[in-house]
Amino acid sequence: MMADLWRHKKRGTVYTIEANDALLQCSTDPQTEERYNGVKWTVYRDVASNKTYIRPTSEFNDGRFERVER
Repeated sequence: MMADLWRHKKRGTVYTIEANDALLQCSTDPQTEERYNGVKWTVYRDVASNKTYIRPTSEFNDGRFERVER
């Protein structure tokens, strides 16, 4: 099974999705945890550098990324 690839439209960087429904847990900072309670996060990995990034799923899906056709 091949992972879907996504490209950042502005930078051209290609990523794979690690998770689309991650939740933030920050028990050492209750205010941070409360602020982001219920926010879904997308975890994605740069194919070239292997670096991992995270951003709110709503932001990931707002049009700045596009699926790469194989």
